[in-house]
Amino acid sequence: MGRESSCNLLITGATGHVGFRTLIHALNAGYTVRAAVRSQAKANIIINHPQIKALNLGSRLSFIIVPEITYPYAYDEATRGVKYVIHIASPLMTGGDEIPLNEHDSHFIQPAVLGTLSMLEAAKKSQTVRRVVITSSVVAITPVAQMEGYERRSTPVLPTDRVVFESGPYETEFAAYANSKVAALQEAEAWIKREKPSFDVIHLHPAFIEGRNDLATTPREAMKGTNAVVLGIALGKDFGGFAGATVHNDDVARVHVQSLLPQIPGNRSYILSQQTRWDDAKDIIKRAFPDAVAKRRLPNCGSAHNIDIKFDSSLTERTFGFKHIGFEEQVKSVVGHFLEIRSRRRTTMQAASSDRRGSALVAAGQEVRANA
Repeated sequence: MGRESSCNLLITGATGHVGFRTLIHALNAGYTVRAAVRSQAKANIIINHPQIKALNLGSRLSFIIVPEITYPYAYDEATRGVKYVIHIASPLMTGGDEIPLNEHDSHFIQPAVLGTLSMLEAAKKSQTVRRVVITSSVVAITPVAQMEGYERRSTPVLPTDRVVFESGPYETEFAAYANSKVAALQEAEAWIKREKPSFDVIHLHPAFIEGRNDLATTPREAMKGTNAVVLGIALGKDFGGFAGATVHNDDVARVHVQSLLPQIPGNRSYILSQQTRWDDAKDIIKRAFPDAVAKRRLPNCGSAHNIDIKFDSSLTERTFGFKHIGFEEQVKSVVGHFLEIRSRRRTTMQAASSDRRGSALVAAGQEVRANA
């Protein structure tokens, strides 16, 4: 990829798993980035990250505060003067059905739709934006019943497939999340057809995203998101069914940034996925981390049922000129980072304990001298 240091790029969702990795790829590619974040505290997380500090960016990274993406005109100021937009920010699942059923619409559907439409309207007003890249998902183009294994599918999912939006109430967070992606895609494409903007739009549809989350600093944070499936298997948790389709976070980030290049055809959808058997994670973990398995730091006895759905990512690989990173590297990335975090945490706790013991000995010595 060529370096285009003169261009200006807006990224939303840069404090998330995919967003931060995309930010790093964009900065390494030479882009000047404006990151839209919800608060200064969120901006500080990025500013103080070692990977960001190591890049010595100077003025190549700036921030704009967008506290609520559902507000009208939310992104008007953010898009001012930029040439490209990567819109990643959208509601994610909590992983435990923590959102009450009567709040699914306000938590998932409305922010996904209104945030996307607000970005498209702002890009149009800017008169400088050439391309908008939107992070969608394979769930936007695959019926929920098939993703959950209730309905079998005999043909591959294609990037041109579309799904009918189903309104709530929803029985699960997953159904609400999936329909938020369906609705956002549907509304975006209707807007494009109606408004005929001067810029083009690319929708990216990743499968389950696996790979180290560089913003995670605790084991609990590392377990969030779709990394939780691989880590759950490593830690002995049994799951229900998941579609056997995953993608490395680096592939997702790389394609987001490459999508900005003019030779990549716009106004299209691209699938990011490769076939996976979830329980293969156990063999990979045993080979890659034998010491952790032998010492039971990783029980490595969990399981996840595979739902067989094929996603046709051949267009993506042809267009972007790469082969998806396989499941083995995905697993090693996720589990390796988890063990790193655990090791650092253990070292920190041991150091703190040693300091406390040292302080106690000093205090005891002073007391002895005082009583002598």
